[in-house]
Amino acid sequence: MDTLRNKPRSKVFSFLLLLLIPVSAGLAQTAPPEGDGACVGGKPSAPVKIEVFSDYQCPACRTFYLETMRLVLSDYADAGKVCVVYREFPLNMHAYARPAARYAYAAQRLGMRQWAQVTEALYQSQDQWAQSGKLDPVIAAALSKEDLARLRKLLQDPSIDQAITRDIALGQKLEVNSTPTFFITAKEKTEKVTGMIQYPILRRYLDFLLGK
Repeated sequence: MDTLRNKPRSKVFSFLLLLLIPVSAGLAQTAPPEGDGACVGGKPSAPVKIEVFSDYQCPACRTFYLETMRLVLSDYADAGKVCVVYREFPLNMHAYARPAARYAYAAQRLGMRQWAQVTEALYQSQDQWAQSGKLDPVIAAALSKEDLARLRKLLQDPSIDQAITRDIALGQKLEVNSTPTFFITAKEKTEKVTGMIQYPILRRYLDFLLGK
């Protein structure tokens, strides 16, 4: 988990508690994120929404995506049960996090397939580009020539940077101090979770929310 410097850590709600206490004992709740973040998987009408504040240069975010959220996308979002939203939250300590976020946000504008391809490439090759800063070859290998040309054109749009700045401001308002931090909203209640959660634990909680 990567943490902002000189910032107090937000209160952590651990899903491990779900294994130890009755669900009826209550959960730490917070206000849901504002705005209409686009689902990168699933539909806005899904009964559960997971909103992730993430940094592409953060090793914990890499693990969380590859080992947890990728499975949530395939097992729950594709089935229409969960809407997954990814918010860009590049930390100042990571020199290439914001350029990576620009690629991902531009890819999202092309479509969810392209977003998944770029996100997969960024995380799989994180060790490589995090040292060199050479992001373009990583993205070029992940997209078709047509999509790559469209993405490079989108990168020139100033609204890409504006959207990332809005995500950062929203995260700061919600006291996101480290990555990954995510919010789960269901049945008009929102839980805030800081840090990496293993898929079996998150799956158990999602099944509870979905009434399984």
